[in-house]
Amino acid sequence: MPDDTSAFSTISVRRTDGAREVHPLARILGIRDGFVFLEDQLATDRSGSGIRTPQTHMIPLADVSAVDVETGAESDEDSETSVALEAAGLLHLDGTVYVR
Repeated sequence: MPDDTSAFSTISVRRTDGAREVHPLARILGIRDGFVFLEDQLATDRSGSGIRTPQTHMIPLADVSAVDVETGAESDEDSETSVALEAAGLLHLDGTVYVR
């Protein structure tokens, strides 16, 4: 596991059913074959053999409504996406996005 975690952020995945998953210390590996691939740097011992490895998540793209890079995992207001939209004047007070 690399010591340099600068490429990793807290990533929030909002699903089409309204659920929200927060992945601390994660990075987006890419989108392929209808899936979003995320990697958590929180190493786990999935095999039970004492070898700790990062966990990879394969999320169906059809289930994803938004992916945000968060500055903190506490709330949506902390997301870099929300901050950027607000700074650009594209976010309403109720949190909805202004569409031109």
